[in-house]
Amino acid sequence: MHVVHAEVSNFRALQQADIHVDPSTTLIVGRNNSAKTSFVNLFEKFFSSSDDVKFVLEDLTTSRIADLVHARELFAEAEQQATAGDEGASEVLRSKAIESVPAIRLALTIDYDEDDDLAPISAVILDLDENCHTVRIVATLAATDPAKLLADFCESSKRAGERFDSYKWLRRKFADYFTTTYRAVSPVDDSVTRELKPSAARAILAVRFIYAQNKFDDTPADKTRTLSKTFEAYYRASSTDDRRGRNVDQIEEALASASRELDANYDEIFEPFLDDLNRFGLGLVTPLHAPRIVSLIEGSAVLRGSTRIQYPSGDDQYPLPEGHNGLGYSKLIFTILQIRGFLESCDQASPQPALQILFIEEPEAHLHPQMQETFIKNIEDYIKSKTTRNVQVVITTHSSHMVARSGFAKIRYFDATGPGITIKDLSTFQADVKKTGDGRETLRFLEQYMELHRCDMFFADKIILIEGTAERLLLPKMIARCAEELQRQYVSVIEVGDAYAVRFRKLLEFLNVKCLIITDIDSVDPAKPKRPGCPTNNPDALTSNATLKKWLPGKDTITSLLETATEDKISNSVRVAYQVPEQPDGPCGRSFEDAFIIANAATLADNLNSLALKGHFVRTVGENPSGPIIEASAYDIAKNLSDHKTDFAFDAMLLSDWQVPRYIDEGLQWLTRP
Repeated sequence: MHVVHAEVSNFRALQQADIHVDPSTTLIVGRNNSAKTSFVNLFEKFFSSSDDVKFVLEDLTTSRIADLVHARELFAEAEQQATAGDEGASEVLRSKAIESVPAIRLALTIDYDEDDDLAPISAVILDLDENCHTVRIVATLAATDPAKLLADFCESSKRAGERFDSYKWLRRKFADYFTTTYRAVSPVDDSVTRELKPSAARAILAVRFIYAQNKFDDTPADKTRTLSKTFEAYYRASSTDDRRGRNVDQIEEALASASRELDANYDEIFEPFLDDLNRFGLGLVTPLHAPRIVSLIEGSAVLRGSTRIQYPSGDDQYPLPEGHNGLGYSKLIFTILQIRGFLESCDQASPQPALQILFIEEPEAHLHPQMQETFIKNIEDYIKSKTTRNVQVVITTHSSHMVARSGFAKIRYFDATGPGITIKDLSTFQADVKKTGDGRETLRFLEQYMELHRCDMFFADKIILIEGTAERLLLPKMIARCAEELQRQYVSVIEVGDAYAVRFRKLLEFLNVKCLIITDIDSVDPAKPKRPGCPTNNPDALTSNATLKKWLPGKDTITSLLETATEDKISNSVRVAYQVPEQPDGPCGRSFEDAFIIANAATLADNLNSLALKGHFVRTVGENPSGPIIEASAYDIAKNLSDHKTDFAFDAMLLSDWQVPRYIDEGLQWLTRP
C-alpha cells in the first residue's frame, strides 16, 4: 500500500500541480524557488499533528488572494443590485463572488494490494468494484461559510472607507473563516464521498519532516544541543516499546532508588521551612495539612535538559562535548535518529497508520559528496532493515551526487521557467526516450554520464554545453568579458565533447532550461578518403558535427551553415553557437583554437615572445609574424596545437587584452537575456 499520486491546488506557487510519488523514494529537484519545499510544507500543514503548524493567508497562491478581493467587489455589487430591486442580477453576482473564494486542496491517490491489511483504510474504501484497488483522500482548506466571509469583508470595507486595507484584514481574519476538512472520495465516482475527522485522516497517513535548517552548534558552549534533545525525544518514543521494556525498567528502578534517597534528604532540608508554615496556622486549617516535598523522577524528565552527547577524545580519557563533532556527522546522526524515531512511533501507534511518508529536506546539508552518495544509496535498505512496513521517502535536494545515484525513475523535476510551476516526471521521460530509435543507447549514455559527472543541470538557471578543455578553462573569463550578468546566475557548464551534445537533446528539451551549445563547425573534405579536416573555405566542405547535422540547425554543408540566420540556430530554449567569420568576408575558424587565433591575431603577434607555445607559431609562420599573417595561417597553427589545447588556454589567460570569438560572444549575449 502506498501513495501513488498527489494533486495540489492553490498552495503558494503550486497553483495546479500533479506529482507521481515513487513507491519507495522520490527525489524532488529543481532550481531555487521552484516550490520544492512548499510541496513538503503542504503535507505538514494538512497531516502534521503539531498545533503550531497552521495555514495563513500567504499560503494561498497570490493570484487567488487577488480573487478574494475581487470576490468582495462582486459581493458588494450584488448587494447594490439587491437594494435596487434587481434580485436576478444580484443572485448571479452573488454566485460568482462565492465561486471566486479560493480553496487549497491536496488530493492523494493510494493504491493497495489484496494482501494488504485494509482495516486502517476501511473508512475510505467507497467503491464495490473488486478490480479497483485504489482509494482517494482529499484534504481541503476552504471558507466554512463563504457568504458570511464576503459579507463581513464588505462590511469592514464600508466602515473603514478609503483607509481599508484588504490584505491586512484578510491576513488578520484568515483563521476565523478558513478551516480544514478531509474527505474520502470514490476513485470511480467523484460524487461519492465521506467526511473524515482530522484525527482519522492523520491516523491513516503518518508523516515526519526532517528539515535542512537544524540548529547544530559547533562551538564549545553547546548552546543548541540539537543531538542531545533528539536523543531525549527518541527515548520518549522508545520507552513504551515492549522490546526495550527491560532496559527501560532498569532505568526507572535506578531512578526510583535515587528518589527514595532524595526524599530523606528533602525531609531534613525542608523541615525548618515546614515548621515555619505551622506558625501561620497551616496545620489548623482543615483539610489542609503541612506539605511534604517528595522527588518524582521520570526517565523522560531526567533526559529533558539533562542529557549530553559526548565524543571520546584522542586518548579516550577526556570526553568532548557535542559541539566538538563536525557538522556533517552531527547532521547525519540527527537524520538517522529522526528516521529511527519515526519508525518506532509508527510501530507503536494505535491504531496503526496505513501509510507512512518520511519527508527529508536537503539531507546533503553539511555532508561531503561521498557521504551524500552513501546516504541516498543506503536509505531504502536501512528503512527496510528496521521495519516490515512500507515507508515512502520524499527527499528534496540540490545535490548532483544524490541525483546521480538515484537514476531517472525516481526524479521529479520542478520546472519554474514558465508562469507557474510544472512538475515533470523523469520516469515518463525515461519511458518516452526508450521508444525512440536509439533511445536505450541514449539513456545508457545519460545514466553513465550522471554517475561520472556532476549533473547539476537539474538545479541550474541556465546551461552551457561545451566541447573541450580550452573552452572550459576560458569560459569564466569570456563570460566576465562579454556577458557579466551570467556571473550572477547559476549557470551549469557541461563538457560533452564534440559528438555527444546531441545525446542531451531529449533531456534538455524535457527540462526546458535555457541552454547554449558551444560547438565546433568541424569542416571536413568529402572528396578525400576518411574525410579529413579541412579549412572552412573549401567550397565542398561538410561538417562532421552530429549536433549541427541532426539537431541545430540541421544542415551538413559548411556553406549552408555559414549562411544560417541567427533565428534558425534557436529551437525553443536551446541555441547553438559555432564558428562564424569575425568580419564580413573574413576567414572563419574550424575549431575554437583557430577562431580564437583569428579574433586575436594582432594581440598574439604583439605578445608572441611571452607565449609558452611560441615555437608552434614560429614553425608555422616564422619569426616575428604580423597579425594578418597569423590570421591567414590560423587553421595551420591550430592544427599544430591540436595536442596542446590546455597549454593554449593557459597562454590565452595570460594575455592582457584579448577578444572573445564572435560566435561565443553572440551565444553568451543570447543566454544573458531572460
